[in-house]
Amino acid sequence: MPPSVRGAIEMMHVLRIGDASWDAALVGPRQARRLWLPDQECRISLEPLEGGACMVQVDGARFAIYLAGSDELRFIHIEGEVFEVAVLDPLTVHAQKEAGATGLQARAPMPGSVVAHPVRVGATVRPGDILVIIESMKLEVAIRAERAGTVHSIHTDIGRTFEKGAVLVTLVAASGA
Repeated sequence: MPPSVRGAIEMMHVLRIGDASWDAALVGPRQARRLWLPDQECRISLEPLEGGACMVQVDGARFAIYLAGSDELRFIHIEGEVFEVAVLDPLTVHAQKEAGATGLQARAPMPGSVVAHPVRVGATVRPGDILVIIESMKLEVAIRAERAGTVHSIHTDIGRTFEKGAVLVTLVAASGA
């Protein structure tokens, strides 16, 4: 966990580049921001330039980079190479790890948005019970429980958009399931 700095901006992220993932945080006030990774910490600054470029300074080394993409998926062009960097929600990553152990995740079969949550955290569900209703391309789809269990967490708010494969609901296995 990064050190806490009084009055600082702290944003936890999980960064994925290729198959590798890192916990990361931006720590400190804007004028003295540091990038924290589990095995190192460095000073970092970002200065916008003309034409969509940015000047990044990391521990005194300066690099001109170009950014494209969205908040969740960025393409960074630096010194002739392009890197695809996914910025993941740490709560979703944690939920995926937890549910991965039990195999009880309801995932989005396609991108869309949440229309309704017929269940609440703590509810007991049987196979086939509706966990969440989504809308994709003007079509409403009910996502159903594959196994019996208890609703552990709901990862989406009504109206929130998501990508294909996003974890929508996590269950805990029912006794004997």
